[in-house]
Amino acid sequence: MRLAGHALVEQLLAYGVDLAFCVPGESYLAVLDGLYAHRDRVRLVTARQETGAAMMAAAYGKLTGRPGICLVTRGPGAANASGGVHVARQDACPMVLLVGQVPTTNRDRTAFQEVDIRAMFAPLAKAVYRVDVADRVPELVARAMVTAVSGEPGPVVLELPEDVLATATGAPVVPAVPAVVPAPAPEDVAEFVRRLRDAQRPLLVVGGTGWTVEATRAVRAFAEAAGVPLATAVRHQDLVDHRSPVFVGTLGLNTTPGLAKAVGDADVLAFVGTRPDALTVDDFQLLDVPAPKQALLHVHPDPAVPQQVHRADLAIVAGPARFAAALPVDPGQPSDWLDRLRDNYLRGPSPAPAADFMRVLDERVPDPIISTGAGAYTAWPQKHHRFTTYPSQLGTQSGSMGFGLPAAIAAQFVHPDRRAIAFAGDGCFLMTGQELSTAVRYGLTPLIIVVNNGSYGTIRDHQARRFPGREYGTDLVNPDFAAYARAFGALGERVRTPTEFAAALDRVAGRAALIEISVDDG
Repeated sequence: MRLAGHALVEQLLAYGVDLAFCVPGESYLAVLDGLYAHRDRVRLVTARQETGAAMMAAAYGKLTGRPGICLVTRGPGAANASGGVHVARQDACPMVLLVGQVPTTNRDRTAFQEVDIRAMFAPLAKAVYRVDVADRVPELVARAMVTAVSGEPGPVVLELPEDVLATATGAPVVPAVPAVVPAPAPEDVAEFVRRLRDAQRPLLVVGGTGWTVEATRAVRAFAEAAGVPLATAVRHQDLVDHRSPVFVGTLGLNTTPGLAKAVGDADVLAFVGTRPDALTVDDFQLLDVPAPKQALLHVHPDPAVPQQVHRADLAIVAGPARFAAALPVDPGQPSDWLDRLRDNYLRGPSPAPAADFMRVLDERVPDPIISTGAGAYTAWPQKHHRFTTYPSQLGTQSGSMGFGLPAAIAAQFVHPDRRAIAFAGDGCFLMTGQELSTAVRYGLTPLIIVVNNGSYGTIRDHQARRFPGREYGTDLVNPDFAAYARAFGALGERVRTPTEFAAALDRVAGRAALIEISVDDG
C-alpha cells in the first residue's frame, strides 16, 4: 500500500517519464511527495507561472514525441495553464496536464479555488479524465499517457481530487503499452505515389508532429528520387534540410514569397502529417472550401481530419513516420516545374535588415534550436534562417505569444549539447519573461533575442491597414530588457546594428543571455 499520489508517480515512471514541469500547489502535495521519493529518476522543474510550465511541457512533447508532463493546482493554476494546453492542441503536441482539485467531499460547494475542470478543458484538450477512486489512479494515468500519443497527438488533462491523492491504494502499476499509430495500406501508398508521378505540377507539403529523424530523411529521399517539389507547413521548416535540391520553401505567412502562387498553379497537392491549416493556406484562401480545384492527397493520423474541411481525392489514415517509411525511392524525371519552384526559393525574400542580423547569428551559432512565439519578429528566423537539422524549430500554430522562452528551456533539457535561441518581440517576451529565472536556476544557457519595436507590432500593422491614422492600444512602454536579464543573473546586451550584434554574441557565448535589438519597425 502507498498513497495514490505515489502510485501516480510510479505509473509515470512505467512510461519512462524522467522530466516534469510544475508550479506547486497544496491540492497535489501527495504527488509532490511521490516525486520526492523518486527524485533520482524524475527531474522536477519548478517554473514561475503555470503558462510557462505548460508551454515547456508542450515544447517537450513536440521535441520528443513523448508526453510532456505538467503539474498545476486547481482554479487559477489550471486557468493559467490553459494557454499551454491550447498550444499543445493546435500543434498536436503530446502532453499530460495533471491538475490538483478540491476534495471530493467539497465538490460543487464553490470550494476554495474550485472550478469545473472537465467543463473548462473539454474544448481545449484532446481528452479530460477525473480520478474519483484511489485504486483507479494507475489505470487513468496510463490511459492519459496512451491517449496523448495515439492517433493525432495532443494534450490530455487529468483531474486529481486532493483527498483521492492522499488515500492509500494497493492498485498495481499498469504495464506500459505503445502508442496506437495507424500504418498505411500498401495499395494506398502505391496510389499516392502514382498520382504524384503522373502529375504535371505536383507539390508535396509536410508538417505536423509524429516525425522522426529517419522519417524526415525518408520523405526527402522519396521526393529527391521522384523529382517532386517538397515544401513545409509554416513553423515546421526543420522537417526538410533546406539544402535539398527539391526543397522549395515554406507555405504560410509569406515565408517564401511566390510559393503561394505555386499552390494555385499546382495540379496535385499532397499534405503529409499536417492539416491544410489556416496559417499554412493563408486563412483558407489558397484552397477552395470544400472542393479545391487541385487534386488533394491527404495523409494524417486522425481519421476525422481528412475530409473535415477540404475534400480529399485520396485520404490515408497513417502516422507520418510510418507513411514516410513506406515511400519508395524510385527515380523519376526532373521537371521545369521543380526548377521553377526551386529557383523561386533560392532567390529568397527581399533584402531586409533582419537578413543581416540573421546572417551574423548563423555564422556564430551553428545548428541551434530556434523557438518563437507570435509576432512580426517571427519572420526573422522563418524567412532568413536555413534549417538543416531535425529537430531545430519550435514554433506554434496557435499564434500564442510567450512560447519562445519556455520552449527554449524545454529544448535545453532535451538537448543540453545544443544552443537554444528564443526569438521574441518586446510584447511577446514579457508574456513569460519571468521564466528566465527558471533557466538560470537550473543552469541552462538559452539565448533570448528580443526584437524591440515598442509595440504589439503585428496587431498595429493590421490596425494601420484597416483603420489608418487611428492606431490605438497597441503601443508599449518597455523596461530596459538588458537590465531585466541581469536582474535574473543572466547577461544582458542592447544593440542596434549587425556589427554590434556580432560583438554581443561573442561576449555572451556559452551563457544564459538576452540581447535586445532595437528596431524602428517589426
